[in-house]
Amino acid sequence: MLQEIEKLINQSKLKSLSSSKLEDQLEHLLGEGYSSQGGYDSFERVLRQLCDQGVLEPVKASGTNGRNPLLYNRYRKIAQGLEHEQRLNLINLHSLLRSGAYSKSPQAYSEDQRYLLALDAFLKDPHQRESLGEAISVNERSFQIFNDEKFLLSDRGRIFLQRIGRTLTDLACYMTTEPFFYMDYRSKGSADNQINQSPEPSQTEKRHNTDGFLDLSYSALIVENKDTFYSIKRAWQVGNRSIGGVLFDLLIYGEGRKIVGSFAFAQEIPDLVPEKMQVYYFGDLDPEGLDIFGSLVAAFPLISIKPFTYCYQALLQLFGRNAPLRREKDQKLRAVYEETFLSYFTPELGQEIQALIHSKKYIPQEGLSYAFFAHHR
Repeated sequence: MLQEIEKLINQSKLKSLSSSKLEDQLEHLLGEGYSSQGGYDSFERVLRQLCDQGVLEPVKASGTNGRNPLLYNRYRKIAQGLEHEQRLNLINLHSLLRSGAYSKSPQAYSEDQRYLLALDAFLKDPHQRESLGEAISVNERSFQIFNDEKFLLSDRGRIFLQRIGRTLTDLACYMTTEPFFYMDYRSKGSADNQINQSPEPSQTEKRHNTDGFLDLSYSALIVENKDTFYSIKRAWQVGNRSIGGVLFDLLIYGEGRKIVGSFAFAQEIPDLVPEKMQVYYFGDLDPEGLDIFGSLVAAFPLISIKPFTYCYQALLQLFGRNAPLRREKDQKLRAVYEETFLSYFTPELGQEIQALIHSKKYIPQEGLSYAFFAHHR
């Protein structure tokens, strides 16, 4: 019966336990075995034993249950200390690892022991620790130390780093961003520069700030869907990459909501300073499209990102009166994102968009085809 009671105590997340509820749980667990093992008398004896061992203590203010022998109505769990071997492990940890969180919580130590000892061994190995001299990706470092490439970025990994007082920087590793596909038109005389190329900006695109340093200012268009991306790309192959009077230097495929997580990759584009770039966004006129725009603005507050109103106005003009009903009617749109999007339009157009959205209708950006982009400069 002792093992079963200890199991029930350890499984409970409560700091104090009702003796009657504990007995009910034990009876349910043991079935007929509860009576054959001594029933209530044995239950009382085990609780008294656990009190003697410092596992439980009676909550005297809760009163007694009036049975014979008496039990208190509630018992408080006493936090258990570390075992001798566990204390030795903490004492001998590498000096870079903080152990305070584990000294106070044996449960935390039990959860992290495998990872703690793995990192300790890594830091104590001169050859392994030498690898910290060169930063590598976080998944690579995670596999190197823990034999689990996903650990450091998992919720458990983040908690582990907090407990030992370390960061990804301390482990000489960095986050990588998901790349996006883009067309780079900045190179002089080229209309199809792609990812990983480093074109030089033309002389007309070079500007200097007041301190004399080169200031690269470009315009980029993010489009939500693949077909629209290819239609614009095709239209721009002839050399004129303007839409509604705006000359664009980059065309980015947003791939739906994925762009919210991948747009940080803009930092990797050669000779580009995202914070000095004007970004326009064009997506579907539906709650999801507006929410993607709002999420993008919220994720990158230092970059100027605006809806490309020219294309949205064209969608409304061409299809606003005959807009179809949305197939996905439960799309989310946060109110603050809706307000942000509508602020770029005149009150009249804003009301028209709002009416469209709230009547469960939509206009896909595919309403503007290749012919539109080829002729609207």
